[in-house]
Amino acid sequence: MKPEVDREATWLDLLRSLTALSPAWMVWKNVDSALHGFGDVDSVAPRRDWPLLEREFRSWAFRHGLGPVIACPHAPNLLHLVALHRSEPFFELDLSARKVFLGSTLFVAEDLSRLAITDGRGFRRIRPGAEGLLKLVNNGGQRDGRPNLDGLKRKRIPELLSSDPSGTRAAAFLFGPARRSIVALASAVVGGGWNRRAMLSVEAWFLGRAVLEPTSVLARIRFRRNRAWCPVLRAVFAGRLVPGDSVEWLHAVERHHTVHHDPRAERGP
Repeated sequence: MKPEVDREATWLDLLRSLTALSPAWMVWKNVDSALHGFGDVDSVAPRRDWPLLEREFRSWAFRHGLGPVIACPHAPNLLHLVALHRSEPFFELDLSARKVFLGSTLFVAEDLSRLAITDGRGFRRIRPGAEGLLKLVNNGGQRDGRPNLDGLKRKRIPELLSSDPSGTRAAAFLFGPARRSIVALASAVVGGGWNRRAMLSVEAWFLGRAVLEPTSVLARIRFRRNRAWCPVLRAVFAGRLVPGDSVEWLHAVERHHTVHHDPRAERGP
């Protein structure tokens, strides 16, 4: 599918404006798949900044002829911001306040401040090595400690880790007592291998700490229920395409979301 708009230039306009707007906002993964394809942008920001960032997202969308704009709050610790664009996959920016792994907190937005850099394209992001380390546990392993070979390759995890070893080490503090294990696992992956014992050690730490965060487990259960009925979440996990009749779909969305239309289009010429 050939994009109808220059998605890279359109995204960069937003990412630069959000960087200027909120000192705590940054991209934490997947930016290149959005700039050069139809992926989403995963970002972090404290909840106190979400209203400001959401308003800027709407302003940016309407400025570029996108919309309607939808904010979906039905995933835990996450706000999905969606801007529709005709028959193309929609633009999706995710704002995360907290990332949970195996039932306990992996990071909150403020934790990533020491890992931030300014990308050469003019927006704030976490260091490549830190991104690789976070993707390693989220996408690179299976729950039995074995590697997810497809995830490692598709998410470019070895390349991210090898390109920024100091960034990898700098992010290890997020893993608490399992920091040595995660560094050992990253080292094995960079060398073309895997360290199952290290992965199991990391998993054991997060699973053990999960008993102290029962709300995270409950939030995950609610998310699974929401994903079954929420039309926005279903579209997010189905390639960011509006299914079937867009008017009918928007009517379904409006039952549980606020849908924003460009006020200039409503006023007419």
